[in-house]
Amino acid sequence: MKICHLPLLAALLSAVLPFATLAQAPAPPGAASAAATASMPSSGPRLLTPAEKRDNADVAAAPDLRPDRSVVPQISIPLGRKPAEPRPKPLARKPAAAPGQIGDAAARCEALSGDLERAACRKKLARSRAPE
Repeated sequence: MKICHLPLLAALLSAVLPFATLAQAPAPPGAASAAATASMPSSGPRLLTPAEKRDNADVAAAPDLRPDRSVVPQISIPLGRKPAEPRPKPLARKPAAAPGQIGDAAARCEALSGDLERAACRKKLARSRAPE
C-alpha cells in the first residue's frame, strides 16, 4: 500500500466508525455487569464495578491534608489605621539674657557693619523686649 492512500483510508475509517458504535445494541445495566462477571476468568484480580470505582475515587480525591500541628504565623502585618503619634511639645522660648550678658539677638545687632543698621536693630530689639 502506498502512502498516498493513507489519507483516503483515514477519511473512510472516520466516517464508518461512528456508525459501527451506533449499530451495537445497548445492553441493560444489570446484564452488562452480569455478563462481565460471567465472562471474566476466575484467576487474577477482580475488576471493580463503576460504583466501586466511584467510591474509591471519592476517597482518593479527598485525603486529609491538614497539618499535624496548627500553623504559627511568622510575621504580623497591621492592616488598620496607624495610631496618632503624640505631637511634640512646643519649644519654650529662651529667656532673655540676664543683666550684664549679651544675648544672641544683641550680638547679631552688634555684628552689623553700618552704624545706622546697628541702631535700627537695637531699637527693634528694645521694642520686642519692652514689658507690656
